[in-house]
Amino acid sequence: MVPGLRHGQLVLTIAPRRKHSFRRGAIVAVDSREIGQRIVKRIIGLPGERVRLDGSHVWVNNHLLDEPYASAATHRATFSVPAGHYLLLGDNRDASTDSRSWRQPYVSRSEITGILISSRPRQRRNGADPPGESP
Repeated sequence: MVPGLRHGQLVLTIAPRRKHSFRRGAIVAVDSREIGQRIVKRIIGLPGERVRLDGSHVWVNNHLLDEPYASAATHRATFSVPAGHYLLLGDNRDASTDSRSWRQPYVSRSEITGILISSRPRQRRNGADPPGESP
């Protein structure tokens, strides 16, 4: 999720309520059945939507999505998100493993275990910044 989140960064999430309506752009924690671990990604496609990736541009139902958080990308594909599922992408598009590369590109609602509500910078060790980071 670089540049929005860095590896090892602490994040606070809340568990979604059973009837919670997820919004596009939300960052969620997912217990991925395909990968077999918890991951953090951004919701891009909602149930019933058609998402087209055209390099650095994302189109949802033929409307260009404004994504100031995302890095440039080269991937091209079209997805039709089934009912009860979501299309998830990482913000560092050309380096992210996400819906574009999974065998099953859609994540079911039941796999979403948390919604990010805040994040904190990584903890400093001995007063020094973690490698590659500055205050």
